[in-house]
Amino acid sequence: MTVAIRQVLRELVMAGAVPRVTRWGPVALGWLLAGLVLAWRADDVSDAGSAVLLLRVVALLLALGVVSLLDDAAADVLAPAPLPLAWRRGARLVLAAIAVAVPWIVALLWVRPGQYGASVAALTLECAAVTAVGLAVASGVARWSDAVDPGLAAGPALIGAVLLALALPERWALLASPGAGWRDAHLRWAVLLGTALAAVAWSLRDPAGRPLAWLRLARGRR
Repeated sequence: MTVAIRQVLRELVMAGAVPRVTRWGPVALGWLLAGLVLAWRADDVSDAGSAVLLLRVVALLLALGVVSLLDDAAADVLAPAPLPLAWRRGARLVLAAIAVAVPWIVALLWVRPGQYGASVAALTLECAAVTAVGLAVASGVARWSDAVDPGLAAGPALIGAVLLALALPERWALLASPGAGWRDAHLRWAVLLGTALAAVAWSLRDPAGRPLAWLRLARGRR
């Protein structure tokens, strides 16, 4: 990280610009709905299957909320900053990760799936993968289209992905119940998470970066 980038990042953090311009409405709605679902169904959890189902719904609600953090309302302030695209959008991706991680920890402590034999690590992997898929779609739309609100596309795409997961044959199932097939399903979740993170990383490549690199290389050969 260069000195200039560190100075710009420090100024942005001290000014609190990114959190102020970020669309927190959908995020707060996701938190609210997740809290309501937990308050409604947490007392009815009596086995691993019901705990897993409840936490999967919570994970989806949280992910649907945070995809809005990549909307243009947050990008406008950072666009003129002398920072690479990865740094500008990365700041909002970090906010999205925090916005999911904190309420997810609360949900785990509330439901305590481990006492029913459901793996906390496996469910957290699912939550991370679902969130990463939503952010990958939003980041891709923001990078390769003129859409000003990529979250509006990412939300339905994420719901469609979940419906597709429900329709998968048993041998490719993602939404397995604890027991037979649980381990294999989470190997597929891990692959999905890695693929989504790779897609996010690809969408963060600055379109101006490669030409400049080739220009420097050409000058160096002269």
